[in-house]
Amino acid sequence: MKKYILIVISFLFFGCVSKDNEVVEAEKTVLNFYTFLKQHNKEDAVKLFDQQEEDREKFYLIYDMVENENGSILDYRLIGWQKTTAIGTDSESEFLLTYDVIRSISNTKESFLLQKVNDSVKIKKSKIDFDLTHKK
Repeated sequence: MKKYILIVISFLFFGCVSKDNEVVEAEKTVLNFYTFLKQHNKEDAVKLFDQQEEDREKFYLIYDMVENENGSILDYRLIGWQKTTAIGTDSESEFLLTYDVIRSISNTKESFLLQKVNDSVKIKKSKIDFDLTHKK
């Protein structure tokens, strides 16, 4: 009986480790995104999104506006994450990562919905929250 309990605990432990690796992979995608934005390289940043060609202009417009209103990115930190996994013939994982972003004028709170299909993690959507009345 003890052997079976150890086997079940082992499966649960290794299952948790693989989940953490997927979250780390999603975090790396967002890390690359912020690295590109800090370098003012929106062309490579937009490539991390899973979107149509016509959405690129909208992306440039929004991030230019956020940078003008709130300043450039100085630092960021992950403040929360969630993971959802759909299991089936086309299994996929979705991640919701939320960051506090320190900017030169005023800070923002930014959320990313990412999706892992097969071996690739792409940003599906992003949301930026900021307070227009609170400037440094």
